[in-house]
Amino acid sequence: MRVKLAIAGVLLALVGAGFYWYSQQRGTKLSETDTILIGDFANTAGDAVFDGTLREALAVSLAQSPSLNLVSVEKVGEALRALGRPIDMPVTRDLAPNLCPRLGATVYLAGSIAKDGSGYALKLDATQCATGDAVVSVKSEAASKREALHALGVAASELRGKFGEDATSLQKFNLPLERATTGSLEALAAFTEGRRLVRDKGAMDAMPALKKAVELDSKFALAHSNLAVAYYNLNQNALAADHIRQAFEAADRQTLRDRLHITTLYYDLATGDVQKAIRSYKEWVQLYPRDDIAKGNLSSEYFLIGDYEEAATLAQQALRLDPGSTAWYENLATAYIALQRLEEAQNVLNQAFARKLDDPSMHADLYALAFLRSEPAGMERELAWSAGKPGGEDTMLALQADTEAYAGHVRKARELSRRAVEVAQSAQLNEPAAIWQGIAALRETMYGNIEEARKGADKVLDLAPKSRDAQILAILVLTRVGDLRRAQTMVDDLAAANITNTIVQSAWVPTIRAQAEMAAQKPVRALELLETVKPYERGQLIGNLSYSCMIPVYLRAEAYLGAKRGPQAAAEFQKLVDSRGVVGNCWSGALAPLGRGRAQALAGSMNAARTSYQEFLALWKNADPDVPILRSARAEFAKLK
Repeated sequence: MRVKLAIAGVLLALVGAGFYWYSQQRGTKLSETDTILIGDFANTAGDAVFDGTLREALAVSLAQSPSLNLVSVEKVGEALRALGRPIDMPVTRDLAPNLCPRLGATVYLAGSIAKDGSGYALKLDATQCATGDAVVSVKSEAASKREALHALGVAASELRGKFGEDATSLQKFNLPLERATTGSLEALAAFTEGRRLVRDKGAMDAMPALKKAVELDSKFALAHSNLAVAYYNLNQNALAADHIRQAFEAADRQTLRDRLHITTLYYDLATGDVQKAIRSYKEWVQLYPRDDIAKGNLSSEYFLIGDYEEAATLAQQALRLDPGSTAWYENLATAYIALQRLEEAQNVLNQAFARKLDDPSMHADLYALAFLRSEPAGMERELAWSAGKPGGEDTMLALQADTEAYAGHVRKARELSRRAVEVAQSAQLNEPAAIWQGIAALRETMYGNIEEARKGADKVLDLAPKSRDAQILAILVLTRVGDLRRAQTMVDDLAAANITNTIVQSAWVPTIRAQAEMAAQKPVRALELLETVKPYERGQLIGNLSYSCMIPVYLRAEAYLGAKRGPQAAAEFQKLVDSRGVVGNCWSGALAPLGRGRAQALAGSMNAARTSYQEFLALWKNADPDVPILRSARAEFAKLK
């Protein structure tokens, strides 16, 4: 759509930061479908600290407006890639005519900074993409380098007015730029570099730059929140919670838009209050309906509670707003896998790869698809792809360990889990290392290897004693192996330390206590406790793993067996069988046919029971012969003949 021109009002005489109108040309009121492409600044000031940083800061300032639609850096990178250019190539005026049509941009905004005596002169020029005609142009002056960000913020504010934003909106959504970001250009430069590395190479490579940004300015809220997300994406949730808490506490250093973002992340990563997070995301969506991050991150909340239909819907909406975002492809593909819409998941991933997007999580989804399709070559291919990739190799080794264990190859699984832990530790990913160890220990106890499980639980706590998820896994194992006194103390501490955490309070605490009741031969009490967990039983309850073992369902099925209620137990085990997209290659999916067979035998359905036992024994036909649960299954099956 062409830019619409409107008659400007009276020119304003402005004070502060040396700002003044560059020309008396008319402004233009942009429509809600008009989109702005922000170009790189021409820097002739002789100071490299301005390179990249001013463009990043300008985007933060303009993004405060609920009425402006900015082209994301991710979309720009994708368009550059399609043109055969480096994705970090400067977006210059000469390049704009090629980029605008690909991006659907209607306005190109260029900036410049130059030395002006002892100070600096900044300039913003907006032109129509289609014609190259000037739209508006403003200038601002800074008396010193330290005041450059403030001057840029004032210029951005007046530019918003020229674009048609009303005075009420400008007053409400207009935090000074040096507070919205940082007063330190060096910290902003490190932050800008960290953001670039996240996009180009991933969270692991971005860590040093983002850490430097918060070292240079400990109150830099945006840097803390970006660091929190990077840690979360690397499954280091304790560190993610610490940094999002620091971002949240710097409330006076955030635009309203960023405040909404940080608040939702705070509820998500720090307090764990899922319902507050969802309400906050919905408020963000209402205020900024064209913000893909609000809808994409909201989709992640629905993974926690197991509502994969809603997760898919929101991920689709986010992807339509930003088809260059790797995260939304991942969310949508993962939701489709959970819903067992495998071809659609494959198509989504293919679209991402066609756009030259890549990320370890996408390969984890490819691995999941290969597992569900019974394609060993596909799983091996993804395992080979991950070799030597920090944050990717440990995850894929852990997935392969689960796959081996799914078929009863416990010794192979044990070795792969050991390697996953070592690889994570060598990359200084201690919390993922503890989670892989915890998953392995839980698997051992479910298969009846009690001593191996007990040793694994101790190691979990040594690897990451402050990790909530690691503690949960260790407590589950200790409860299962009968170390009830120690487990009781730990679960009480867990509950007290996570009083607002929805998943801890509503899912894990009752699940762990139900396991303890079963150990005390009180299955009816266990069933009462597990009733409260039903709203969360399909959710991704550990870290940001893209699958769920549906542990509450498995324990409920066992409790029904203990209460001699065969039909109900069979129905719970069948839930696991019917939820292959959610359960994936977890041990609970492998053991579900065996549990169903036990339940059917208890109910007197012997033919059905024999069929279920045969299904399990066929799956474990090449299993390690000394696995306790396999020996039990064979003995039970022999009695059914």
